[in-house]
Amino acid sequence: MTPAGQHFANLRTLLVAYLSPLPGIGAAGTKLELIFPFVLVTVIPSGGDDYIWSRQVCDVEVFHSDYAAGAEFTRVVHDHMMRLRHSYVGGVPISHVKTINGFGDLDYEDPTLHRWIAEYEIESAVNSAPL
Repeated sequence: MTPAGQHFANLRTLLVAYLSPLPGIGAAGTKLELIFPFVLVTVIPSGGDDYIWSRQVCDVEVFHSDYAAGAEFTRVVHDHMMRLRHSYVGGVPISHVKTINGFGDLDYEDPTLHRWIAEYEIESAVNSAPL
């Protein structure tokens, strides 16, 4: 069992905290806001744990009102996501980050918004940190 007081990181909270200070970002969150570029984080039901390591899959979406600027910003986000491996966020150790699907543009219901989506698998260790 997981030692008392220990738990896995809330990956949604961790990624929002990690992506929010990106240079040039409008905002990051778990619900879409019309501040561009906006990075939407969704953790999908996936992965598992062995009471030491947890693997989860997350979607990272970039929204922008300008296609070219949004496409360029996906490169910044992807680079930042790959730098997450072998790091600590809020005291939570991240051991591995794997790109499952790189950024691709997808139609969005609002023709004035452009959307790109990527999918990552993230492995973190059990920790008592609040994230």
